[in-house]
Amino acid sequence: MPDSERWHPLRIVLFLLIGALLYAGLFVWSDRALRSGPARNPFLSMASPSEGADWLILGASHGIPLGIADMPARITQRSGQRIRVLALTGAGPFVLRIVAERWFMDHRSRGVVILLDDFAFAHRRWNRDRLGDDDLLPKIPADIRTARVLARAVPRGLSWKTWLAQVTGFARINDRRRLAPPTWSAEDRFDSSPRPSPAALRSRIAFLFPGGDDDGTVGRALDELEATILLARAQGARVVLLRPPLPDAFRAAVPEVPGLASGLAELAQRLDVPLVDHSALIPEPRYYFDTDHLNRSGVTRWLDLGLGGVLAGNDGGQ
Repeated sequence: MPDSERWHPLRIVLFLLIGALLYAGLFVWSDRALRSGPARNPFLSMASPSEGADWLILGASHGIPLGIADMPARITQRSGQRIRVLALTGAGPFVLRIVAERWFMDHRSRGVVILLDDFAFAHRRWNRDRLGDDDLLPKIPADIRTARVLARAVPRGLSWKTWLAQVTGFARINDRRRLAPPTWSAEDRFDSSPRPSPAALRSRIAFLFPGGDDDGTVGRALDELEATILLARAQGARVVLLRPPLPDAFRAAVPEVPGLASGLAELAQRLDVPLVDHSALIPEPRYYFDTDHLNRSGVTRWLDLGLGGVLAGNDGGQ
């Protein structure tokens, strides 16, 4: 047999070894590049050494204004409570449970505020599918504790492909948005108060409530919320369920999610958890930098009208 046709196992091994070394180099480089940038999501934030907090704030994007600019320091100054905001755009109860599980692995807080948004209970895209999105998965760092939490979420509905992409670093290495500007930069608009736009409002509602999901989504989301509450309590934290402020036009446009209001009320009563509704507390659009997110003045007003009371332990403070 000609030498060119012979099987050369050593060459194959060498080829595979070189490929593995190159991949390992990309794995380390992509993780370091991610960690060198701003902590734009809870997973990156939790993977970095940090202190605990008096209150952990969990939620979707309506919680983000509490954690940007100088707001955490201002909230601490005015309420005497240290907060840690782990809010994530489009995060439903499935995602929030995972964030809470990762937090309590090596962090502590005396209390947990869970911000409630109707859209987050209404569709799987904000729950089981959210972590696989290309604006989030590539931003999860190489962290063994996070990998363990995601592995435990696979039997609950998280795609095993999402877990594998995080563990192998494939998502980080192939991050198509690495050099792109953030698609949702709240801090750049935090001091603005644009004129309300009916077209923007319709577009926002259509995005949050795409429809077409199965009938069991609300029940599964409530189960995830209950598990998060029980987890926090097992760690010695008290829990408050809180509906954040929304402008009147946005609240009026939000479609009813069948079974959600009654399900939340039953859950809160059964677990003896305060369910505080601040959704109508700040109706004026001048306190929002877009259709539904509080600007700097809006966060300050919320702190004065109700949030400060919640953080102080007056759960009914409205």
